Amino acid sequence: MKKRNKWKKNMLRNGIPILIASVLMLSIFIGYKIVTKQNTKNFLENIDSSTYAYINHYAIYGIHMNIEGSFTLNEKPQNVSLVLANGKDEIELPWETTKEENNYTFKTSEYINEGINLEKLPEKELYLLIKAEYLRDDKITTKYYSVKNNSEYKNLEYYTLTKNNKNNKIDIEWNTYEECPTLRFQIKETKLPEDVYDITIDPGHDATDPGKTICLSNNTIYEPTSNGYCLQGDMYKENNMNLYVSQALKEKLENLGYKVIMTRNKEEDKVNIYTPYGSATMANDTKSKFNFAIHHNSSGEVGGVSYLKGYEIYVANNITFDLAEKFIENLKNETNTNPSPKEKYRVAEGIYQRFFTESEILEDDVQPSNKTTENIYYYYIREVGGISTNATNDGRYANIGPYYYQKNEHYNSNNTAEPYLFELGYMDNIEDFNNLNQKRENYANAMAYAIQKYLEQE
Repeated sequence: MKKRNKWKKNMLRNGIPILIASVLMLSIFIGYKIVTKQNTKNFLENIDSSTYAYINHYAIYGIHMNIEGSFTLNEKPQNVSLVLANGKDEIELPWETTKEENNYTFKTSEYINEGINLEKLPEKELYLLIKAEYLRDDKITTKYYSVKNNSEYKNLEYYTLTKNNKNNKIDIEWNTYEECPTLRFQIKETKLPEDVYDITIDPGHDATDPGKTICLSNNTIYEPTSNGYCLQGDMYKENNMNLYVSQALKEKLENLGYKVIMTRNKEEDKVNIYTPYGSATMANDTKSKFNFAIHHNSSGEVGGVSYLKGYEIYVANNITFDLAEKFIENLKNETNTNPSPKEKYRVAEGIYQRFFTESEILEDDVQPSNKTTENIYYYYIREVGGISTNATNDGRYANIGPYYYQKNEHYNSNNTAEPYLFELGYMDNIEDFNNLNQKRENYANAMAYAIQKYLEQE
């Protein structure tokens, strides 16, 4: 009995201070929340409602958000900027403006993969505002103007890339505060839902489509027979080589902490294009930030032997090449090979953009076509990027033409992954083939660490 009483006394002696400390900490936390909420309320109440900035376009592409809009100021400011603010914290955003008298137009970047870096936003509640500073009586007076949605799009949500096993969720919401329209960024730490990923990898082709096939005997490449056999030596298929590199890349990226999904995982897997979790849809179905299509090239030369060699990276139009250049640099260093010398479609060393030609548009199964010569040819890039890359498959091919492609449900999306298509080398060039076959891990390393370097520098 004495031991029990002593135990109770110890519990009371030790437990009461712990309880008091807990209550105190809870009170401080609640007080902080109340003060923060009041500060935000006071800040919103003081926003000037005499004018708004009209947001005409906004889209998330990869890890960046791009915004375009216009506004008019009746007074001439000393300085005007685009900010995320809440009355206590303020982040000045990159933007480009043009001005005619008192009328301004702006955009956060001319490139679709620049603008507001969503990975860098702090865990706070912030509002998108125009900040104008006026000189009055030798003093600077600051006014904030809110923004109004002038587009067809509504709220967005974004999950940051996994870093140190942590993620943030950003809810980007159009709201109204006492008749004042607002665009709020609510950033909170979260755990990724099971169906949300950081990166999607698409190993090109599948069990029904081998892509390029070669025969190899005594270090000599030749074409299979018309019925698909090698008379001697071994057969190599592009679909399998794509898969092997993709598997190695997935492992490397996961070792860096990223959550990665592939459109197929085995040689027997079949992949559709536009069905859910297809090669053109999986990245956006899973809210991935990047989408990498892995392919191996071929020249189409008579006899199946290519004078061309080297890797090529196909990219969207209207982007910066910062990430693509990292891939090129790392592939050089890791594989001891060089980019392709091919000139057609090349826009920088190893970087290519292929657009539709007039003749290809006229060959479209549906006329008049909604494709233009400003549309990227490869569906993997064009369709994954939604409105940022001018996706075209709006369902018109569902019942017409030899392939009957169903609608791309993300073609009109303003929240998409940033896609890249890799042609890692020419299978019908013996030097390239041996390199590709023997240095698979090097190619995977090069790509994985390129994305890591890029994100560290952003």
